[in-house]
Amino acid sequence: MNSLTKVHVPLAAASYDITIGATVHEHLGRLYPPRAGQRGCVIAPQNVMDLYAGRLLDSLSAGGWEVELLPVADGEAAKNLQTAEQLCRRLAQMAFDRGSVLFALGGGVVGDLVGFVAAIYLRGIAFVQLPTTLLAQVDASVGGKVAVDLPEGKNLIGAFHQPDDVFIDTVPLNTLPDRQLRSGMAEVIKHAVIADAELFSYIEANLDRIYGREPATLEHLLARNCQIKVDIIVQDPYDTGLRSLLNLGHTVGHAVEAAAADWAIHHGEAVAIGMLAEARLAVQLGICQQHDLDRLQNLLGKAGLQSGIPEVDIDQATAALRRDKKIADQTLRLPLMTAIGSAEVFEDIRLNQLDTALRDALQNHK
Repeated sequence: MNSLTKVHVPLAAASYDITIGATVHEHLGRLYPPRAGQRGCVIAPQNVMDLYAGRLLDSLSAGGWEVELLPVADGEAAKNLQTAEQLCRRLAQMAFDRGSVLFALGGGVVGDLVGFVAAIYLRGIAFVQLPTTLLAQVDASVGGKVAVDLPEGKNLIGAFHQPDDVFIDTVPLNTLPDRQLRSGMAEVIKHAVIADAELFSYIEANLDRIYGREPATLEHLLARNCQIKVDIIVQDPYDTGLRSLLNLGHTVGHAVEAAAADWAIHHGEAVAIGMLAEARLAVQLGICQQHDLDRLQNLLGKAGLQSGIPEVDIDQATAALRRDKKIADQTLRLPLMTAIGSAEVFEDIRLNQLDTALRDALQNHK
């Protein structure tokens, strides 16, 4: 096994490690050994199981785990209360107890869903994130935000429930479809925008190596992104202030996702639209300079996030925006880019200003 990179998440009793490297999942039984008789359940979409579950189960079993496998439907449409209830019932039927561990194998949807089930089953059991997509590896698997969707919007029912550990294997990125890799790059770029101008320059200079899936490049990229997110969440684990920076692009992005038929837009694609919409608003408000917006737009374009976006109903998107949980008295707290590598949370952004920015962004993608 190759050398590993570790990022520690210091959250007192809820502290954990993020372990990054090639073939990490194949060695999980040794890296995350069970207590005597401890049971685990790997939950994943069927297509992910077909690709990765065999060696993972072999490793867990060899390490002493008594492990079950539960399939779930693929995609955002599965991230709902009905699926969560079905999983809880299956765990109860299999007599899983409070010492059991759930393993979330797959993308951000599975991580959110399994984390939510872990938070509510028996008032909380442990879970481990095993992300297989770039988006999940740099964002969704870290930080303890878990949730399911309602028809009215994304992540409207959720909890804070930190994983017991996160194991990021770079090998699954070799089989990740190009569109999903591009989608994950939106979150990578977001982290650079809010906190690391040097990382932004690194992405500009190394995009071909990233998309060529060079292992050393990917490992550096993953570790730096995880560290940026960790540095923020340890200061604000329950999202009451500074952590809002991580929502850059997401207020508009969630509205775009919700308005796309059958979740046709991937999360990262929507976040890219959201980042540009919110950056244009920042320029209009005099918060950010035009050259920073131009640089962001140029990188998103080179990363393949400015073309081929499915059509979105503008009226439905603005209606979804108005259901955002952060709105109070027609204003909301919104993170905005102030420069490449810097962002601030602004307390009094008017909803109609953001509404206009959303409409402009969607019209530019028609």
